[in-house]
Amino acid sequence: MAAGAAERCAEHRGLLYAVAYRVLGSVAEAEDVVQDAWLRWSRVDTDTVADTEGYLVRVATRLAIDRPRSASIGTTCVVRRTVAARADAHHPGCVGGRRTR
Repeated sequence: MAAGAAERCAEHRGLLYAVAYRVLGSVAEAEDVVQDAWLRWSRVDTDTVADTEGYLVRVATRLAIDRPRSASIGTTCVVRRTVAARADAHHPGCVGGRRTR
């Protein structure tokens, strides 16, 4: 990435943080979103981006909106496995929470 592209992104860091924090309500999560936006920016041909601020805000907003959704997917899988394991332990006729007989 060219130094100019890094500077263009750094100029908007505060705005990106503010957007992410407003969506997520967490300092740590907002900082993660800003870092992820930076990584996406580093993979883009920045010469093709006409509006740097608009692009970065759009990326940060989408990342912030998707963050709770992607976190809940992992949690849902863990909860389902835990519930299924408990069902197996308490009901020997069940496998994965379903009756086998």
